[in-house]
Amino acid sequence: MASILNLGERLESIVDLCPTTKIIADIGCDHGYVSCELVLENKAQRVVATEKSAQCLNKAVSLADSINIMPFISFREGDGFDAITKYDKIDFCVIAGMGGIEIIKILQKKPSKLWDFVLQPMSDAILLRQFLVSNGFKIVVDKLVKENGKYYTVIKVTKGRCKLADLEIYFGRTNFTDNYEVFYEYLTERQKKLMDFKAEVGELSSGLQQELDFVNEAISLFETSTQQSDTNNDTKKGA
Repeated sequence: MASILNLGERLESIVDLCPTTKIIADIGCDHGYVSCELVLENKAQRVVATEKSAQCLNKAVSLADSINIMPFISFREGDGFDAITKYDKIDFCVIAGMGGIEIIKILQKKPSKLWDFVLQPMSDAILLRQFLVSNGFKIVVDKLVKENGKYYTVIKVTKGRCKLADLEIYFGRTNFTDNYEVFYEYLTERQKKLMDFKAEVGELSSGLQQELDFVNEAISLFETSTQQSDTNNDTKKGA
């Protein structure tokens, strides 16, 4: 769905994964684009938008004021859930645009009854996935989106149990089932960068070599799956 505020792919994918509900919290709202889009698309009756940077919060307030939706958004200066109270009765929460470790720190202080989130880590997605599966979260969607040549991870979670294979911890589970084109493009680009770097330095560090091994394995899975699909299609045509 095209966003009303003409958001980029990263923010648009975050909004798309949010349900239609009563009250959504936008933790670390930055300039307020997600908060405002949620209201404009009628995904939330009310948004509680928090931001620890007063400068960013002022820009978010200005945006909401310019499009006449101030009555539907409560803007608060604060870090993480510090600015959220039990009286807010949050149904769903967005935490986006920060590092995975910072997101983990915020989740560790979440309200006990709040389990439904969209998370968008800018780094350390592997550590975030490991935290989620070890702390009672079920990963519903975990995909890459591409914007201006860069790839971003977007994760939707709820309460439940979730077991992930090593490749799913490394790359995100739904990339293997619902996000072929963007994910395969990412894998092949990353493979080339790692191989070029290996040719330049002679030997990769253990961490980069492990990443290359996982990338090669994921690409092999894709190519095998594609070949099987082509074979099945040919069989159906000949039947």
